[in-house]
Amino acid sequence: MGKAVAVKRSYNTGLRKAQAQLTKDRILDAAAKLFVDKGYSSVTVEDIARVAGVAHQTIYASFGTKLAIAQGIIWSSFRTEGIDQLMAQARESGDVEVHVRIGVRMARLLNERFAQIVRFMRESGDPALLAEYHKIEGLRFEQIQAQLTPVLKSTDRLRPNVSRKQVLGSAWAMTGTDLYNQLVSGRGWTPSRYEQWLSDALVTMLLKPSGIRGSA
Repeated sequence: MGKAVAVKRSYNTGLRKAQAQLTKDRILDAAAKLFVDKGYSSVTVEDIARVAGVAHQTIYASFGTKLAIAQGIIWSSFRTEGIDQLMAQARESGDVEVHVRIGVRMARLLNERFAQIVRFMRESGDPALLAEYHKIEGLRFEQIQAQLTPVLKSTDRLRPNVSRKQVLGSAWAMTGTDLYNQLVSGRGWTPSRYEQWLSDALVTMLLKPSGIRGSA
């Protein structure tokens, strides 16, 4: 009897957690749309509650503040499906060109979710959100550095006068949200065209053709 009660309680607890997460996700989706469409400072918690279809008390209970909602949107954007598998694929290849091209693929996937959110962060004027933006940019560089440094140490495909430091800086700068927004939002490129162009551009700019070998 005691075991049955324990199982039931565990089931109910798990169900409540799943329902709470679904509610949080609905709030984050509604807030992200409002922030992008109207601007961070113009949106109220009541606006978010109305679009999400929940009571505003639910939002306060789930997040506490509008800033916490914005931070939740920002970090949830990094939970993009397939990123871990792509990173593993790059590591297994041991090929610097594969690393670069997969890095651009990951940038595309993240930017598809994240680029417009970065815009509302930067346009908000909120010091806490701007600090969060700079934190993310620092984290993005650390991830690129961790991914590329091992393969850069062993490759002989870097172009003459291109250093490892330049590769890391170029990859960080060109895979950021600014260039994505300029080409996709500003010029009407498709994300796939952005990915193909940027992959080819970085490979051409940083690496010697695959048939040419020499000292790194």
